Amino acid sequence: MNKEPKMNNTRKLLIGILSAMTITTLSPVTSFATTVRKITYQYGQSIMSGPALKSGTYIATVEVNSLDIYKSMTSNETIGKASKGDVFQILEDMGSGYARVSYNDVEGYMSIKTGDASIEELESVEAAAASATQKIMETKASNKREEIANFAKSFVGGRYIYGGTNPYIGADCSGFVKYILANAAGVGLPRTSSEQSTRGTTVASADQLQPGDLIFYGSGRSVSHVAMYIGDGKIVHASSARTGIKISNYNYRPIIRMANVIG
Repeated sequence: MNKEPKMNNTRKLLIGILSAMTITTLSPVTSFATTVRKITYQYGQSIMSGPALKSGTYIATVEVNSLDIYKSMTSNETIGKASKGDVFQILEDMGSGYARVSYNDVEGYMSIKTGDASIEELESVEAAAASATQKIMETKASNKREEIANFAKSFVGGRYIYGGTNPYIGADCSGFVKYILANAAGVGLPRTSSEQSTRGTTVASADQLQPGDLIFYGSGRSVSHVAMYIGDGKIVHASSARTGIKISNYNYRPIIRMANVIG
């Protein structure tokens, strides 16, 4: 049996963008950031210093099958393991072959040495983002919540980046909903999904959900994921490093809480 060739990331992204066009005709196709240059890390070299967004946006893609994420720079204790292909936004280059990153809403440190991870600098998307956001928000919709849902859906096909907070570049689940609600509704949220789950008023049942409401998922009482309801039993969310920003059924996994944070 002939096996189909694997799609590369660029092709997957293009397919995702085309899918977004068919999902909603009310929002223009989002312009995602692209690579400006790839950087070869040399031991002892500092790629950047301070918060990434102040001096460029840098991402690290894991090149090995498994890479430890350490709790601190002075400890061998780990908070998890990254897999090959996982993408992280570099929050700070520590200057010794390690970078501060966010992993499942917890900050840690990972190796960015050559062979462990490849580093890319992404183009600045601030101007393009502002322009696209303005166009989306000017699009006619039946109500504000529909506008919010359309804005969120325009990012379908975008990249999942651990620690990412700007979906034009790439975002994780909590960074994605935080960005959408801040820019489309003027609603401020905390950074992590666990913190976000404490905000707003509880929506008692699924039939009371409205576009723009948040749904929190996890195990027991522990929240590990958040998504935005967009209507018709669907959510949009930064799902995983493998699938990126996508649309799913609202009940695709156990729900811990549903909340109205818009009012």
